[in-house]
Amino acid sequence: MSSTTQSTVRTGYMNRDDSSERPALPTTEKKRRLPYLLNTRTLGSHLFFGPYVYLPIITGLTWLGGLLALMGLWTASGKPRYRPTQGSIVFVSHVAGVHRTLFICITSVVAVFWWATLIAERWLRHKNRLPADVRPRERTLGYCAIGTAFVGGLGLILLAVFDCYDYSPVHWSMAFTFIFFTAVSASCQSGEVWSLYKDHPERLSLLRSSFFKLIVVFSAVLGAIAFAVLYIVCRGKRLARGSLSANQCNNVTSGAAAMEWTCAFILVFYFLSLAGDLWGSGKSSPRYHRRLAQWEAKQRGSTHWESRAKELHEKTIGRNRDAVIV
Repeated sequence: MSSTTQSTVRTGYMNRDDSSERPALPTTEKKRRLPYLLNTRTLGSHLFFGPYVYLPIITGLTWLGGLLALMGLWTASGKPRYRPTQGSIVFVSHVAGVHRTLFICITSVVAVFWWATLIAERWLRHKNRLPADVRPRERTLGYCAIGTAFVGGLGLILLAVFDCYDYSPVHWSMAFTFIFFTAVSASCQSGEVWSLYKDHPERLSLLRSSFFKLIVVFSAVLGAIAFAVLYIVCRGKRLARGSLSANQCNNVTSGAAAMEWTCAFILVFYFLSLAGDLWGSGKSSPRYHRRLAQWEAKQRGSTHWESRAKELHEKTIGRNRDAVIV
């Protein structure tokens, strides 16, 4: 290569790196940051365009707040044993039975918003506002999750109404009903989301959601088994039984109570995981597409936005509807 050619090549590379030689982009072509209310990654945007996401958030925070309130009331009272046979750590049911009215209010709100969450998700998938189900098994799992959640929610309310002191057999029967049907509902919901991921492999959020739910369900089941075993050993009392002394039974029963509290707190994570499933409802809202098209038109100095809004909506709905059948 001649020296003249080499010089030309070097000059070319120098000019390519020189920002002064680059043509300036027109102001209208520069990417502008979306306003806060049009940024669907923010929770505030969903208040206007996808309020469904607040249903599981209210459910989870109400349940969490209720548990913390019961724990705080018990601690503020000096961590008492409400009955002589109770262990050093009391069961959730024992504290809830003392503060019965509060617990009934908590469980009623949780059950209603939990039902509303699952019904909203099913409706949004039916309307292609979320990744739609295309197989019969997905619809079956979705309706199964709603049906078992309805039974589990009724069990939750009734275990609060029939406290463990005056209606012990009914209370523990309803507690078992709540635990069993909640586990079934969560398993069905996890299976539905996993199946949806198989049809929409580009939606990694579905994969993450299904794995997270399965971890939560598995942890809760292990905790429930540990609770049941520890409870059976001393029948939930700190009295001596068989070869175990009163002190040993106190430790075992307190361990059972600790596992019950743990399982109750794990449930918070399941409720909040449902918010992730509903998160996409804000971006698929027709109202959101209209506002976004209006904002884009304003940036261009135009007043025509209707066709753009329709285009955005059809594109989003089509993306949710299209599936890869494996």
